Amino acid sequence: MLTSSVNIGDESLPLLATAIHNGHQMPPEMLEICGIDAAGRLREEDPFTGEMAALFPNHMVVESSRFLVDLNRAPEKAVYLKPEDCWGLPVRTETVPQPLLDRLREDHASWYRLLRYQIDCLLQLHPRLVVLDLHSYNHRRGGPNAEPDPQISNPDIIIGRSNLGHARYQETEALCRLLDGQIHRGSPLDCRQDVKFTGGHLSRWLNSTYPDRLICLAIEFKKTFMDEWSGELDRLAWAELKRLFFCQVRAWLSSQYGIHLPPLSAQNMTGA
Repeated sequence: MLTSSVNIGDESLPLLATAIHNGHQMPPEMLEICGIDAAGRLREEDPFTGEMAALFPNHMVVESSRFLVDLNRAPEKAVYLKPEDCWGLPVRTETVPQPLLDRLREDHASWYRLLRYQIDCLLQLHPRLVVLDLHSYNHRRGGPNAEPDPQISNPDIIIGRSNLGHARYQETEALCRLLDGQIHRGSPLDCRQDVKFTGGHLSRWLNSTYPDRLICLAIEFKKTFMDEWSGELDRLAWAELKRLFFCQVRAWLSSQYGIHLPPLSAQNMTGA
């Protein structure tokens, strides 16, 4: 049921990007008992983040909706069963049958086995690995015509450091400094750490499973590059943000870890 893609385009790079909330696909048997329409689901998903992940040679992108299986939740919470599981939304019109629930939870476990395999393969080649866990978030919760939520608690980019020891904070602070103040659509970006989001199950699991050999950062992009209510993408704003983020990550990887990421090409931008 769960569908995702894996692309290890350059195993010489100790880097992996993920977009686990990118997808929108739902199988018929789950659509039949879903209480949220397509627009409502899309609003809570992270559309287009797969494009950001695909800028990096090694990436994993999930095409299934988080409303099928949420890979950023622990196994027992990965399938939303009631409104309290997902922001009060009427997620199911009837109970998920136990055989289907078991299958979905096995999909969650199977995907994590696949992730572990990819991580272990890269760690056989490299002493350390960097993982970018890419997400996006809403900032106009009041409605399509409402004012944006206050900037003080809604930075343009959030770096979550879930389960990282304090000794690793200088690494994340270096990336935050590179991104903060970069000009995007004529205004300086506001990048901060652990504001609103600190990271979910994926980053916690990776950082606790590989504490000495891996650093996983949960990175949230505020949906200023799209209309979160209609789902319409501002292609120019998105292209500029993708290019900006890639270039600063490239500089960070080089200065912090000596990882030399090839420059972004026109083909990368078109293909992503």
